[in-house]
Amino acid sequence: MTRRRSLSRLAAAVLLAAASTSPVLAHHSTAIYDSEHPVELAGTVVEWRFTNPHCIIMLEVEGDDGAKTLWTLEGSNTAMLFRRGWTPETLKPGDRIVTTVRPLRSGVPGGNYGNVRREDGTPVDPRAEGR
Repeated sequence: MTRRRSLSRLAAAVLLAAASTSPVLAHHSTAIYDSEHPVELAGTVVEWRFTNPHCIIMLEVEGDDGAKTLWTLEGSNTAMLFRRGWTPETLKPGDRIVTTVRPLRSGVPGGNYGNVRREDGTPVDPRAEGR
């Protein structure tokens, strides 16, 4: 192998390695959610994942017929929620909550959550809860 070819391959490898460690600047679209038809869900928190890139609530919702459905609800990232006072301890399994959800267009039980409230309707506001 010639010295020039070796240097070219080394340069390509370095560039590839540098590109793969740089932060990803693109993000997925919100087109997967039906923003025109939000739903209110009341249920029991099964799991609260305070992780990036999105914090997830696994919410068990009981239908009118008594059947239980597990919804996977995606929210903001940890940094944004942390600035609002949210932590890994904000929600716990067994907590009863109500939230507004932009459901997945696919019909799968999931979506994007917002306006999280306790069962009695009080907003989940960790900054106010500590007072």
